[in-house]
Amino acid sequence: MSEYEITEEEFNTNEEKDISSIQKETIVENDLATELKNTLKINMIDESLDIGPTPYKVAIIGMNELGSATAFLLICKQVVTDVIIIDRNEKRLAAEYADLSTCTTFVSGVNIQASTQLASCEGARIVILCDANDDDDDEERKNQNITQSSFPNEKILSNLKTLSRTISSYAPDCIMIIGIQPFEVMTQLCASNSMLPSYRIMAPGTMIDSAHFRLLIGEKLNISPASITGIMIGGHGHNNIPLWNSITVGGIHLLSENSSIGTLNDKENWNQLHMNVNQRQEEINKIKGTEVWSISMASSELVECILRNKREIHTVTVNIKGYYDVKTDLFLSIPAIINQNGVSHLITTNFNSHYQNENEFSNVIQNINKIIKEKLNMI
Repeated sequence: MSEYEITEEEFNTNEEKDISSIQKETIVENDLATELKNTLKINMIDESLDIGPTPYKVAIIGMNELGSATAFLLICKQVVTDVIIIDRNEKRLAAEYADLSTCTTFVSGVNIQASTQLASCEGARIVILCDANDDDDDEERKNQNITQSSFPNEKILSNLKTLSRTISSYAPDCIMIIGIQPFEVMTQLCASNSMLPSYRIMAPGTMIDSAHFRLLIGEKLNISPASITGIMIGGHGHNNIPLWNSITVGGIHLLSENSSIGTLNDKENWNQLHMNVNQRQEEINKIKGTEVWSISMASSELVECILRNKREIHTVTVNIKGYYDVKTDLFLSIPAIINQNGVSHLITTNFNSHYQNENEFSNVIQNINKIIKEKLNMI
């Protein structure tokens, strides 16, 4: 027998030693983990106790591109303690959870959870609806999302109707943010079918149009948009109206410098900016299906306003019943104060026929009301 060969008895003996060594290492590791968990940490309360709703818990429904982007921005902003992502597609949910949970290692104080059940919304302070499509086929869902922003089909509307009702039963104290377009239709649908008061239901609406507006004004004047105020009201998209009297640059009203701004007599053709805003949005929707990052950024901004009780004014899609001669529930975008309770106040707009036609806003109200009725009659 060669000096390098070993007998079967010696081989078995060595194998037993190796197994014994691994078992000892495992025991040492377990002992260390036990010591860290139970000895070095001193329990002050029973961690299994239910201490009630989590004040900084946000639930996101739908892990499409919009849902994923919204979750990512909330993690980056660090204004929440708990983010729960919910989607019925288990494979996609698992992949998004693995990716997003890794992001939390780069920040502190944010926990992320994943669930396929709407019941996980229980205790959420805010629920953000990003997708109402229940199709498990990712490609089919993507194709439907491309046309969803302007023409939601009967299935999407029916799903959202059920979702809003179910969510409000699990999280009756939540504030609901609708990230699904068209905002006016979807927000009114949720308000009419959920059990939440209308001041706790909103959508980003013309927050996004106003952001486009300020950006283009900044480009025209070669000034940072951060130094510019200016809003658009009405409906997101072609039913928006720029408020020319709201534009200030460094505290200076542009109307005081150009009394014809936005009118047919405006030699500087400022009204072209309004058309450019709509054109930008059309191009984004045509290629991407929806303004993923704009909507998610606006939604995360609203979350921060609510959780930090910032009482900021934003042009969000809200119920304007009782204002502007509107006698029934109707959701569109006007300036509103957002605080910890949702929409605390509406900021009414005074129109001046010299630079802003009040009839224009009345026509927008009629158009949006007509669109909402047509869409909701589909279900």
